[in-house]
Amino acid sequence: MTATVQQVGELLQRDITDPLEVKQVTRWIEYADMLIRRRYPNLDALITDGSIGSDAVDMVEAMAVARYALNPEGVTSRSTSIDDYQETQGLRNAQPGIVILDTEWALIAPKTTTAGTGAFTIVPAGRRDQW
Repeated sequence: MTATVQQVGELLQRDITDPLEVKQVTRWIEYADMLIRRRYPNLDALITDGSIGSDAVDMVEAMAVARYALNPEGVTSRSTSIDDYQETQGLRNAQPGIVILDTEWALIAPKTTTAGTGAFTIVPAGRRDQW
């Protein structure tokens, strides 16, 4: 249920072997896991009963940590200028800290098996043969 340093390294397309960096990335993975467990305190039970896939949780944790490793300060734009040339790059999802995006939350949302039992559920009555 917890991503590995190797999974984060694969997303960064490099090996993470330095002991200090391994320790740092491991801590970041723990932070990402803490964020998920704050929303889903019974995460272990949800994974055990198949409501949430453990691979999806690992992927979301690894993606959040890799994103943070690439831009830990949360820089929203970078400018480069040489003589008369200037280039500016914008980073849309840049935020300081480890953040799990809405699309990633959607990936690990528990599957509901009780379809059609909500407070505002509309169930079609079927096709009418005669008017």
